[in-house]
Amino acid sequence: MKLKLIQILTFAFLAVFHVSFAQQSVSGVVTDADGISLPGVTIVVEGTNRGTTSDFNGNYKINASQDDILVFSYVGYSDQSVSVDGAIQNISMQANVLDEVVVVAYGSQSKASLTGSVSVVTAEQIENSTYSNPVKSLEGLVSGLRIVQSSAVPGSSPTVRIRGFGSINASSSPLIVVDGVPFNGSLNSINPQDIESTSVLKDASSTSLYGNKASNGVLLINTKNGKKNKKASISLDSKVGLTQRGAKDYNVINNPKEFYETYHSIFANSEFYYENDQGAGMTEAEAYQYSADNLVDNLGYNVYDVTNATLVDPSTGLLNPAANLLVEDYWEDSLFRDRADFKSTNLNISGGSENIDYYFSLGTEENNGYTVRSNFNRHSTRLKLNVNDIAENISLSGDFSYSNTKSQAVPATLSGGAPTTSYSNAFAWSRRIAPIYPVYQYDQNWDPILNPNNPGGYAYDMGKVQTFDDGSTRERKYAIGEHPLAVIENTIETNEGDIFNGNLRGKIDLPYGFKFEYVANYLTQANKFTDFSGPGSGAFAQSNNGLLTNTRSNFSAFTNQQLLTWSEEDDSNSFDFLLGHETYVEKFTTLSLYKNNLIGDLSPILDNASVYGSASNYNQKYVTEGYFSRFIYGMDDTYYLTLTGRYDASSVFHPDERWGAFWSAGGSWIMSNEDFMKNSSVIDYAKFSINYGTSGNDRINYASGGRNYVAYENQYSISENNGALAQSLFSLGSKEITWEKSSTLNVSYDLSLNDKLNLSLAYYTKETKDLLFNNPIPLSTGQSSRPENLGTMVNSGLELEAGLKVYDKDNLNISLNANLSTLKNELTELPKDSIQVGNFRRVVGKSIYDYYMVKSAGINSDNGNAQYYTIDDSGAEVVTEDHAVATENGRTFLGKTAIPDFFGGFGTNVQYGNFSLNLQFSYQVGGYGLDYEYFRLLGIDDEITNIPDYDKTWTLNNQSADLPRVDPLGTDQYKTSDRYLTSLTYLSLNNINLGYTFKNEELKKYNIDSVRLYGTINNALLLYSERQGYDPRLSLIGSSSGEYGINRTMAFGININLN
Repeated sequence: MKLKLIQILTFAFLAVFHVSFAQQSVSGVVTDADGISLPGVTIVVEGTNRGTTSDFNGNYKINASQDDILVFSYVGYSDQSVSVDGAIQNISMQANVLDEVVVVAYGSQSKASLTGSVSVVTAEQIENSTYSNPVKSLEGLVSGLRIVQSSAVPGSSPTVRIRGFGSINASSSPLIVVDGVPFNGSLNSINPQDIESTSVLKDASSTSLYGNKASNGVLLINTKNGKKNKKASISLDSKVGLTQRGAKDYNVINNPKEFYETYHSIFANSEFYYENDQGAGMTEAEAYQYSADNLVDNLGYNVYDVTNATLVDPSTGLLNPAANLLVEDYWEDSLFRDRADFKSTNLNISGGSENIDYYFSLGTEENNGYTVRSNFNRHSTRLKLNVNDIAENISLSGDFSYSNTKSQAVPATLSGGAPTTSYSNAFAWSRRIAPIYPVYQYDQNWDPILNPNNPGGYAYDMGKVQTFDDGSTRERKYAIGEHPLAVIENTIETNEGDIFNGNLRGKIDLPYGFKFEYVANYLTQANKFTDFSGPGSGAFAQSNNGLLTNTRSNFSAFTNQQLLTWSEEDDSNSFDFLLGHETYVEKFTTLSLYKNNLIGDLSPILDNASVYGSASNYNQKYVTEGYFSRFIYGMDDTYYLTLTGRYDASSVFHPDERWGAFWSAGGSWIMSNEDFMKNSSVIDYAKFSINYGTSGNDRINYASGGRNYVAYENQYSISENNGALAQSLFSLGSKEITWEKSSTLNVSYDLSLNDKLNLSLAYYTKETKDLLFNNPIPLSTGQSSRPENLGTMVNSGLELEAGLKVYDKDNLNISLNANLSTLKNELTELPKDSIQVGNFRRVVGKSIYDYYMVKSAGINSDNGNAQYYTIDDSGAEVVTEDHAVATENGRTFLGKTAIPDFFGGFGTNVQYGNFSLNLQFSYQVGGYGLDYEYFRLLGIDDEITNIPDYDKTWTLNNQSADLPRVDPLGTDQYKTSDRYLTSLTYLSLNNINLGYTFKNEELKKYNIDSVRLYGTINNALLLYSERQGYDPRLSLIGSSSGEYGINRTMAFGININLN
């Protein structure tokens, strides 16, 4: 018996020894997908009761044997099972799709309970971008969202449209909401590094809770917070780089040789046509000889060392081979820079304890544009603090941000917000100025003439006649007295802004599960505009001895919100209820004073100008108030119902018409939770949603442009008339005008397959009725229009978003993303049979951007004249060379529109070990824009200007060309017709991001969690457009002008995370 007992104890000892020997200590860190440590994660050895939890920093330690299975569980994340293979097992947990939280109107919802269309862009997707305006980073990432950079001046705001065109005479811009509060300040005041995510709300179920401002969709910007139960972490990000032109300009002539040869041909063609048309008779040889004899006299400049008469050989049309260039002084080199500096540094500190979390940031950016002296600078700071359980059930939070921005614009690039082609516009000028006309003035021997009063020390060539001792002359035959570099170097056109935003929130937990939250937000923005033109900046400024306009404006917005919420759930049902009230008060004051005739020091001080010009001072106030509610019911985590309602008032309308009611109803069905789909080996997640609702728009504009804040009142302007004040009617009011209302139906389907492919497909139709419309009225009334509710318009389309994990193992992860959107626009009701707006005609059954214009009939191959279709007295279509006749009788619908057939973006993300590569593209297919710039460059007049693609135009030697004869005497050659229409199709590589992350135990000894080195290129390449120089990304409807073209920024940076 004793022996048997000894044997049993020996066996037990050996078994325990064996198990102890086989087991090992396994440790590691548990983080989320963003690398944030997760405390309190449960770790269990599968099939046993052995377990542990991760500590405050996400660290864990457990005994397990080789090949044991460790199961990691955490609320809101999918369980993860890992086979033990080594002593260190670091785990990255993925959020559960069903439990994923999405920021929505006045709070957040689980992704499963959403019944509307919401797309979310996280910080990681726009990581390391160099855009000064955070909205620009969204281009190509979200279906249904169009981002158009109408001006690439650093810090400028792009045009944003969600699901088409919301209105005709009212604003079509989406509502911007920052941390739950409507935001009407400058978006460039927000540091992109402070943004955690941006939610794009597209349909009524998502937007109607915002009522009066959300008919055009909502961009919800959510800034970063601290993390509870996380020790302080410090992140430092710094990058430097350079900015340059992001796309090639039009293919104009860039060297004197080609220019002389081209204009020799132009003058010969013109003279040949003119003389023979007049019956005088001229041979081709005579025309070429005449052109060669008079070439320099017509152009005004000879920059070669041969005589004027021998500059071009009339028999060949080529430059004299013995000619040597005397001066190389090109405008492109003086007006633009290829390596403008970019610098950005950001520091943030975040963390928290059980009851407090905090986030603090400092940021600075210096962004110089590729046009000389254009720049944008920003200094920003933000502090967010959340404190829980101050007095048992009370929580407080504060969010305070301040930004100082200063930008230097390029003079005369914009006028009233639209691009110009004035002589002072560097972009329009550089395309038009001939390469034979130098930037600076030279003496008879081609030595530069000095002028110490100019910034560069050289005298500008203002185009005036120079006469030399030998009797020879030089005269620029273009824009005499103008000089854009002189304008830029003698002009100060700055905008400095100070923006403060303060937000306070108080939350109280009430009995029975109710919670009350009070939100007070105050936004204030002060701007200082200076427009100073010294006497040396151009002919007009010189004639007035300098011009100065100083403007000061102050904007403020105060938002009050009171929110009562209640939620409850059991095993089968969940209830979520919101009741709220919001007031919004916006005030704007501006004071502007213009003077001229500068004396003394040439600085932008009003006391330095002696002659008063004009003054302007006005105030605006805009007030809204709304009551709103939302109810969400869920059953079995499978069926969800969402109801919203809002009752809004706006000071834009008469008190009798001020209030409007908006609502929505939606449902979603998580099909993958049903028994028939639960055990599918292919479908991980499937959801069907449908919703319908309404929203409103009160943002009507004046017919002349600009927001109309009191559309129901007659408005008057005060002016001076012979020393007395005079009052004149500025805008008619309408007491009957009220809300423009949009009704949207949205149907969507979300699908996840094999944990690899995620798809989202949506169809929407949006009807906007009672359009805020400036209805034309007889001019005898003294006004051109009156604001009224007239007309109905429908936007509809399909949207597809897809994400694919191509490969995910062996330390290599490759994923793809893509989105596609279509848009159809149709007018279904108008106050008149037709309304002509530029080259568009608006009629029922067509879109607001259907072209109605003169139709080209090609060219007359005998003489190169442009031809157009028109309608004669019998109603027959005939051909004419008289554009005026075609304009009067021949305009017609072309079956073409400025709306693209579809648009979107796609990209890839590759991670191999610690390397990462991200590429993001955007594209647009179909639609037509008017390339005014290109064809107006070809339509020369008596001024000598540069031209593009001369080899494609009709000449005596190229009579089968597609483009008409270039002729300074031919006024009808390049008049507006459908010849101007150019495809809006484009493909661009928006962003390239390549980086390597260092993260190891050695770094942690120095409290360094990770170090990332990266390079990034924004606006990398315009891979395709129909014509070089034509960039469809610069205009919503593709109309080209002298706009500031897209810039490319290349930067190298380092990101250091400390803990």
